[in-house]
Amino acid sequence: MNPKPTLAAMLVLLLVAASACALEPEPLPSPPPTVLPTVQPSPTTPPVEALDPTGAELHLWHAFTGHREATLLDLAAKFEADNPYGITLRVEYHHPLQQEVLTAIEAGTPPDIVIASCAQIAGYAAANAVAPLTPYVENAKHGLGAEQANLWPIVLSGCAGTQPRGSWGLTFDLQAAVMFYNAAWLKRLKAEAPPQNWTDFRKLCNAARDKKAPTWGYVHPAQNAGWSTDNADGLTLINWISGVGGVLFDPRDGQVTLDDPQAVAALDVLRNLLQDGCAYCSSEPGAERADFAAEKVLFTFGSTADLPEYTGAIYNTKTKKIKFAWDVAPMPRLTSEPIVDVQGAVMSILRAAPRQQLAAWLFLKWFVQRENDVQWALATGALPLHKSGSESPEMQAYLEQNPQYQAASGMLAFAATEPAIPRWQEIRALLVNAAEAVCVGQAEPTDALAAADTAADGLLAR
Repeated sequence: MNPKPTLAAMLVLLLVAASACALEPEPLPSPPPTVLPTVQPSPTTPPVEALDPTGAELHLWHAFTGHREATLLDLAAKFEADNPYGITLRVEYHHPLQQEVLTAIEAGTPPDIVIASCAQIAGYAAANAVAPLTPYVENAKHGLGAEQANLWPIVLSGCAGTQPRGSWGLTFDLQAAVMFYNAAWLKRLKAEAPPQNWTDFRKLCNAARDKKAPTWGYVHPAQNAGWSTDNADGLTLINWISGVGGVLFDPRDGQVTLDDPQAVAALDVLRNLLQDGCAYCSSEPGAERADFAAEKVLFTFGSTADLPEYTGAIYNTKTKKIKFAWDVAPMPRLTSEPIVDVQGAVMSILRAAPRQQLAAWLFLKWFVQRENDVQWALATGALPLHKSGSESPEMQAYLEQNPQYQAASGMLAFAATEPAIPRWQEIRALLVNAAEAVCVGQAEPTDALAAADTAADGLLAR
């Protein structure tokens, strides 16, 4: 006979059964199907070729005066008459240009096009206000096409900064650093060609020195004689440093390197010439040009902007002939190919509605057509932007009277520009002061450039 379960045993069995039920919970209801929200397409910029610039009104700001302003206004009027889109162009002089452009950018009312130095354009680009040209240059419908191959590369690459998206603008109104030399004098010294390196330059300077005459090999202008930060003459100092391998700006860390060993070497060359007694330092404005014309000095450095003044100084008004054979050449260097530093203006498009930017580009594209390029060059003395610029009848007539201009134009094949960074004009002034200190014997090259480099770091840190 089986014993009957006790009350305690029954309670245990009930608890075990309840626990078993708790381990098997009722299944939850299936979740409703997920409904993804409809993705609305974000607004995108239409392709360049789909834009219609018809009737656009452009504003161009500049700081040109004299012949440059007059020529710009004349070309703007021709563009308005020529372009098939009915684009109008209002050209305005502004001074001080940089401050007024920055104020307009901050207010959201910038001009469509601005003409400024590359250093100033770099400041606008730092504010993300500059439209890169690459999308327009390479566009199948509105791009430069075959015209691009006829332009010197510096036109599009001259103001590209360190950003990877292409040029910040068209570099034009170009002036190049050159060496002026007395070709007849070189022939008397039995030199077959102007010196291409600093060793030969030093030898010829010493050969030209005559204490009785007196004659010299080279005259170095001091700052108050033309090596200012605002004109093209200061460019030759940058070219001098570049010619010995100096690098004045490191784009990797954004730092200037004015005390670069090669920059010191450049000022060592100047000091050596002075110590040889074959060069002198002049603080009188225009003294180097006057002494060159008087055949007292064999070499001078300057800019192609100086060509008209040299031509006039060397021309004999009585005989209607030049006093002696002379020419220009690239400055001496350590490299196999010439180094030709250039400076000029940059025409940039500031950010606006896509239609406005296209209309602005159409003016830039029109401006660099060879016919307009030649008109600008002949009116201002700037170097032509086209490799075939000398082929136009108007330019050929000018070159017959000014052969040195043709020699200078060909140097654009080797053109390079100064660093595209804000405050570069002030930094260049520090270099000028350092060179002057060495020239007048106030400082050694190492000390002068170290002080300049420290001051430049302070400028960039502001």
